[in-house]
Amino acid sequence: MKKLALAAAAMFALFAGSASAADMAVKAPPLAAPVFSWTGFYVGLNAGGGWNERTGDHFCVTPGGVLAGVGCSVSVNGTVEASGALAGGQIGYNWQTGSIVWGGEADIQWSGIKGSSAFNLACCLPVTAPPGFAATSSQDLQWFGTVRGRLGVAVAERGLIYGTAGLIYGEEAISFSAVAPGITYARAASSIRTGWTAGGGFEYAFTNNLSGKVEGLYYDMGRQTISFTSPATNFTLNDSFKYTGVMARAGLNWKFGGPAVARY
Repeated sequence: MKKLALAAAAMFALFAGSASAADMAVKAPPLAAPVFSWTGFYVGLNAGGGWNERTGDHFCVTPGGVLAGVGCSVSVNGTVEASGALAGGQIGYNWQTGSIVWGGEADIQWSGIKGSSAFNLACCLPVTAPPGFAATSSQDLQWFGTVRGRLGVAVAERGLIYGTAGLIYGEEAISFSAVAPGITYARAASSIRTGWTAGGGFEYAFTNNLSGKVEGLYYDMGRQTISFTSPATNFTLNDSFKYTGVMARAGLNWKFGGPAVARY
């Protein structure tokens, strides 16, 4: 009888322990599911197009230093509309805190944003019947780069809406010429320009490492005037160029690591 009682007690203890373990298994919290984070270093490629504001204003100064004086033509507004493709690469780093994403990005670009125009210009002779000059102007943004900050909001787990602003620099080449029998005005210049740029975009992460983006930027690298005084007339012909415009580009980024945020 005593052995039977001991066996029953042992079976009860075993049953109670199994039930308690099963209950703990039911109540155990689920494993944490990793959530995508934008935090991390990335590199990428991009391509797109750009459009410079219409530019190349022409104006004349007489030998006496009078702007648009006797013998000058009426000033001509910009005739050059530069546009073209661009392509390059970028590097950057993002930090994500909650839904806020902030960081920095630098890029370097080949640029085909250029244009030229031809027009007639009656200019730069004394009052006696000025001839019609065959005039041309050109502008060429040969390459550029930017260094910008980015600030955005993560949306729908893998989307990012952001604004961006910072420094832009690049090489601009410009020229003009006006030619008539016995008289030539011609000047060209190339310089490294700096200025500012700002815009915004949208980026989406296809995987934990690969994302795609589209963005638009406005840029302003100032203004430059080139001039030439003809020894035949002593009149000075000037061309003034504005280095302002917009660009749109799409790109792919590859992100290297970054912490995974746990979600229960």
